[in-house]
Amino acid sequence: MSTRIWLIGALVFVCLTSAIGFALYRPQRTTPVASAAEPTKNIHVEVLNGCGKDGIAQQVGQHLRSLGFDVMTWTNAGSFNYPESMVIDRVGNPGYARQVAEALGIQNQIQQIIADPFRIEQVTVIIGRDYPRLNLPQER
Repeated sequence: MSTRIWLIGALVFVCLTSAIGFALYRPQRTTPVASAAEPTKNIHVEVLNGCGKDGIAQQVGQHLRSLGFDVMTWTNAGSFNYPESMVIDRVGNPGYARQVAEALGIQNQIQQIIADPFRIEQVTVIIGRDYPRLNLPQER
């Protein structure tokens, strides 16, 4: 009889300590983190017209703004001879360039960091002659 009481007591002890341990050490719920694919409003972008089509830099800049990017400027590139569009990482954060490239459907991404303490833009987009293939809203 005393062996049976001892076994029941040991079983109760194990069950209680297991329940208390589970209550104390269960995983905590965490809040979901924003996806890397979601645009960050803190990405400063400049858009350059490298194809010569009137208004294309402004059209792309306004589209990026509608997606939540902080478009600082849009203007002409130094040349209109860009056959393909490209996204340039200017600050060493390829994730920023990748987000902009994905938003526009641009495959070409490069990194070009030039020490310039006055540069605000973190990403540069150069629109090439392939602009009809970009993810832009249809013109009305």
